[in-house]
Amino acid sequence: MIYNDTLSKILNELQYKYRFIYKSNPGNAGDSVIAAATYDYFEKNRLLFSFWSDKETYNSQRDILIYAGGGNLIEGLYMDGYNFINQQYKSFYKTIILPHTIRGYDDLFVNNQDRFIICCREEITYNKIVSLGYIDNKSVLLTHDMAFGLILRKYLDKKTPISLRGEVNCFRTDDESNFNSKHENNHDISLSWNGDYWANISLARNSTRSLISFFKRV
Repeated sequence: MIYNDTLSKILNELQYKYRFIYKSNPGNAGDSVIAAATYDYFEKNRLLFSFWSDKETYNSQRDILIYAGGGNLIEGLYMDGYNFINQQYKSFYKTIILPHTIRGYDDLFVNNQDRFIICCREEITYNKIVSLGYIDNKSVLLTHDMAFGLILRKYLDKKTPISLRGEVNCFRTDDESNFNSKHENNHDISLSWNGDYWANISLARNSTRSLISFFKRV
């Protein structure tokens, strides 16, 4: 398990003053792994949270929004994450974006450095956010993807032996794919699930188990 120590310190300091409101990130089965690892992280660090609900009114003196990690803030490709955060952030003391890849949407971030703590899962995003005036280890963090914090032992079926029969192609075939041509005998297992499902903790964890089971039998 890989720990994001600076993020953990910030969250542990804030949790005694504010209520954490978590919004899951819609996406494919890969996002279920990120979600499952995030729930592992919350439990490991004893961080209490409530799920965001459109039926509840939030208070910027009391509540902090935690938006799930992933790659949902790509201008020109995805708008749901941007639209949600843009509509909601003024209702919260701060919005903490868990490790993300961000491209564009400067209008949201450039004038709101005091309202966001942005975790970046790679250096390109980190450098972009720093260039907008965010301060290292205060309002912007370079951190591991949440998926690297998955507590793997929770998801392994010890009764099923690991098979080492060969190789498998699992290239993505959606809009994030970098390939124009198809690969022979390809299994895009990321599309085994795709949608706004990952506020369901049990489903996120069982989807993660299913992906691991697939690779154990390759």
